[in-house]
Amino acid sequence: MKIIPAIDLLDGKCVRLLKGDYSKISNYNNNPLDQINEFTKAGFDYIHIIDLNAAKSGGDENLLLIEEISQIKNIKLQVGGGIRDSKKIERLFSYNVDRVIVGTAAITDKIFQKELRNNFEIEKIIYGLDFKIIDNSPLLSINGWTENTNINLFDYIEENYWIKNILATDISLDGTLEGPNINIYKQILKNKKLTLIASGGIGSIEDINKLNLINSHECVVGKAIYENKISLKELKNVN
Repeated sequence: MKIIPAIDLLDGKCVRLLKGDYSKISNYNNNPLDQINEFTKAGFDYIHIIDLNAAKSGGDENLLLIEEISQIKNIKLQVGGGIRDSKKIERLFSYNVDRVIVGTAAITDKIFQKELRNNFEIEKIIYGLDFKIIDNSPLLSINGWTENTNINLFDYIEENYWIKNILATDISLDGTLEGPNINIYKQILKNKKLTLIASGGIGSIEDINKLNLINSHECVVGKAIYENKISLKELKNVN
């Protein structure tokens, strides 16, 4: 399983939100470049970056910083947050970003959905499907996790059958360190065409091992690193 350390950017700083709540912010590093350096020193060459400003408002406050990070040698990035039109995707690819994560617009905008399918390599697009369990159903959330929808996660996957990569995050677990939603991931993995990137709730090496056991393809680890629940050395030694 590929393990990807995470950086969430808010106002140019490395932060984490608790359960997607912008009023519950933990600031971990004022200099994201220093954080990238820590990851690369530990042997990680693939980094997950989410622009929280853009996810909430659609703005471009952190784009120049993302461009600067993308120029660091010998690393690859997957970048998400507020990517709601093809021009922004093209701009990120011009920075040599490896994969782009789309969310809100890929759920709500039919024209954008069509552009994603027709204009880009599907392997380079990750569908960020953030969900909350409401009445026992995984319902998608949009606009930086601030708005719930009535769209069922599995209905969306079935309808958009051409999707290759899914970043699935249980918002109710994100930032809690209480463990990932293994049951939902097992259901996603029944679709053998999909590449699952698990995210949300990972708080220990045991959680990583559980994801390995169900054959998750990739996982994103954030707060557990920053809170020293898992060392970078431990993560690198998994598998």
